[in-house]
Amino acid sequence: MKRLVPVLLALGCTAALTACTSNEDKFVTELKAAGHTNIGVPSTEKSKKSKKVGKRTIKTSDKTIEVIVRVKGCDLEFAKTSGQSGYWLDELHVNGQEPDWPGYPENLNRDQTVKLLADSSAKPEGFKSCYKPNES
Repeated sequence: MKRLVPVLLALGCTAALTACTSNEDKFVTELKAAGHTNIGVPSTEKSKKSKKVGKRTIKTSDKTIEVIVRVKGCDLEFAKTSGQSGYWLDELHVNGQEPDWPGYPENLNRDQTVKLLADSSAKPEGFKSCYKPNES
């Protein structure tokens, strides 16, 4: 029995890692299906929240999967809540900064992303320094 416990713990840890990796892989597959290329390595961020309801405190946690996709010279961070459908354009990564993307456009495929970069809508600070319309 003493030998069985470490094996079970190791299997449990491996299963937990596989579940996270699986969701990350699914997100990369979702982005590829939307026509995106130049997709970086996905990562998962965890956040915990607590809220007082009457005399009780309710705690919740969310896992957000983030992936950097390079489009037209810009490193765009797409994000999604683990286990939910859909994703959003979260941030622009430029010059060591990570400004939020105004309006958080959702479920953009590659063509829609290229169009968004080229249009006159509000863009994060630093956008002009990375945007190269002739790049892929």
